Amino acid sequence: MTPMSNKPKHPLHTKESSAEISKLLIDAKNADIHFTLTYFELASVGSTARELLEYAGVNHTKKTVTELHLSESIVIDTFLAERFGLLGDNIWEANLVRTFYINMTYLRERTFTVAFANPMEQRIKNRAWLLDNVLRKFLQDHEHHLKENGSNGHYVGDKVTLADIHLWNIVHFFGTVPWGQKVIDEFKKHSSVWKVKETVDGLPQLAKWRTSEEFKATERSSIEDYADTGLDGEDVVAPLAVIN
Repeated sequence: MTPMSNKPKHPLHTKESSAEISKLLIDAKNADIHFTLTYFELASVGSTARELLEYAGVNHTKKTVTELHLSESIVIDTFLAERFGLLGDNIWEANLVRTFYINMTYLRERTFTVAFANPMEQRIKNRAWLLDNVLRKFLQDHEHHLKENGSNGHYVGDKVTLADIHLWNIVHFFGTVPWGQKVIDEFKKHSSVWKVKETVDGLPQLAKWRTSEEFKATERSSIEDYADTGLDGEDVVAPLAVIN
């Protein structure tokens, strides 16, 4: 994967005032505008934003990285989720959705830093620690909160939010990692967590996208890019099998 530092960057600050930019973003909520999402073809931080655009059925284009405008996946995902009504029904629910979303992001980012970007010998030790400690606590916590919400397949209330779609993408990410089946097996042991994943499986707004060549190309690119994080003899379980 080409380092981000080698790519041209678009400045975040523009000649327009912050008030003008804010008005544009607010007005965009009710306007038929065209979105362009730019990220690497990987199951990673761009995945949830892709799915939010597909879920909403809005005009959009997906591009690989050439320049950056609105940056950072958390900013992009929460902006899109707010626009498409996926942050709950009120400010309290919005904060709950953000809390679960960020906690899931932490799990994936900890996986990158602990189990990917180290010498192989250290990765083996770190992976065991990740599975036995970080993942276990994550799943116990999320199972608890989902049961408090009635184990209804949703993180907040009784309808789809950013947190639900993001959970699906976290599971899918692990489906593209050579040793990810170990993680997925742990997810399956927590019925309330897995029910969220299965609920998102059934969303008709995402069915066509998940069978598209564009989606499959992202899977293939992810498998190739993450291949060297595994041990000899470890292979990826077909990611689409995780979905079904």
